[in-house]
Amino acid sequence: MAEEAPDRLLLLELARESFRQQVAKRVRPLARSFVERWMNCELWLYPSVVQRHGNELHSYKAVVLETLRKTSLDEMLSICRATRPDLSDLWAKAAARTKLQKEIEKAIEAVEAA
Repeated sequence: MAEEAPDRLLLLELARESFRQQVAKRVRPLARSFVERWMNCELWLYPSVVQRHGNELHSYKAVVLETLRKTSLDEMLSICRATRPDLSDLWAKAAARTKLQKEIEKAIEAVEAA
């Protein structure tokens, strides 16, 4: 039992790093017009991520949920700003924070249902 805690902490840290990389990977190719439409709730990102990574989500459901719940919006916006500094004006808008919160909530619901 004592060995599970360090293993779980390592798995969580790996999941957090993977999550950061996935956020950057999704943000990197986005056009300004896409981000603007996304912020207006015209588009959603979580369904394609859930579909593409369904097996991993099922296998590591608890870790994925914990990672989603513990990653702050500020951390995610920081990743977005670092990945696409040319869109800093968009990441600074309240709509970006609101949309990210909605994406996380919908992603949690989707993972729980998986």
